[in-house]
Order: sequence, then structure tokens, then C-alpha cells
Amino acid sequence: MARALTGVLRTSHIDLYVPSEVTGTTRFYGSADDLNRDVVDARVWGGVHSRTADVVGCRAGTRVAAWALDHYFTPVAKDGTQPSPPTRAARQDSLAEPECGDDTD
Repeated sequence: MARALTGVLRTSHIDLYVPSEVTGTTRFYGSADDLNRDVVDARVWGGVHSRTADVVGCRAGTRVAAWALDHYFTPVAKDGTQPSPPTRAARQDSLAEPECGDDTD
């Protein structure tokens, strides 16, 4: 999700507020890296998966989001035509992909 957000918004800086009705608090994420780190940590600390499994899953999700951005979120010309998808290198330019963390516990 973080890679898709950074790709669509063209920045790794996000202003994402996630409220919890259970605790009555709101978490703030200023970057995609912060969001990824919390998602991985929460799943590990909650006993859902091992850290390695979550980091590998995060990396796979990053690649899937990058592919979707390259193939489906391309500009459309005024005449309605769509250019062929750019190569992966062309889309990376200066935007760094969000970090998934270290896969050691």
C-alpha cells in the first residue's frame, strides 16, 4: 500500500492519520517508511507472522505495486489514447521505494 501511495502521490512523504475507535487515539504517519515499519512490527508483535515473513511480504507487495503503477497508472492523452507503459527505470527516477525493514528479529 505504501508503494502505491508514494507512486501515485510522487513523494514518500505522506500525511496519513489512522484513528482507532478501540483506543480513542490516532496514529500519524509522515512517511511511507514509518507506515511500513509499523505494519511489519504490529504483525510480528501480534504473533501473526515472523519478521522475515512480513518483510518478504512487504517487498513482494512493493514489487506488485510498482508493476501496477507502471502498467495501469499512466497518463492519458487528450485524444483518449494511452502511450505504451514506460520501462521500470523511467518510472523510478528520483522516487525511492519505501523500506520494508530488516528481516532479523
